[in-house]
Amino acid sequence: MEVVVYKSARVPSRYWVLMLLSGILLSILGVWIILSPLQSYLSLSLTFAAGMIITGFFEAIVSLMSIRHIERWGWLLASGLIDIAIGSYLFSYPSITMMLLPIIIGFWLLVRGIMGIGSAIDMRAYGISSWGWILFNSLVVVFFSVGILAYPAFGIANLIIWTGLAFLGAGIFRIVISIKIKEISRRVSGHM
Repeated sequence: MEVVVYKSARVPSRYWVLMLLSGILLSILGVWIILSPLQSYLSLSLTFAAGMIITGFFEAIVSLMSIRHIERWGWLLASGLIDIAIGSYLFSYPSITMMLLPIIIGFWLLVRGIMGIGSAIDMRAYGISSWGWILFNSLVVVFFSVGILAYPAFGIANLIIWTGLAFLGAGIFRIVISIKIKEISRRVSGHM
């Protein structure tokens, strides 16, 4: 059975920018995490919490602006609101964040990777030819998240590298999705 991601032929092209911004933010955070392994663990935990809040905010906005256009907008909204809630809690209690950071990051990225796999499958059903790259990227995010969960004892430096790579992967995924949304919008607009 084929799953159709979009209810109508009109995909609002202006909303892809918010997804692009969240992807750029996650990519920048990933590069920053990799390039600054000597930064304090507290800095990483607060940065992670702030990143969750901001990307959750962008996802919530995209979902609310796309209610009439994206069939699974509710999942996107729920994901964004959960990110905002967890990020706000972690930002308010940095000592808890520092203690649980590997587990929190691992599970958060695992969920993101699984959601990315679902998006890739949906894009395949919609006929997007490059869905395989999104699937591959999502599988990489899952791989790194499992690595974080399985081996948190490698130490802060390894956790930072794994976390940075996973954030970079999640950011690239969002950037690719935003570009695909823009392409779909242009393709659909050209056929009307």
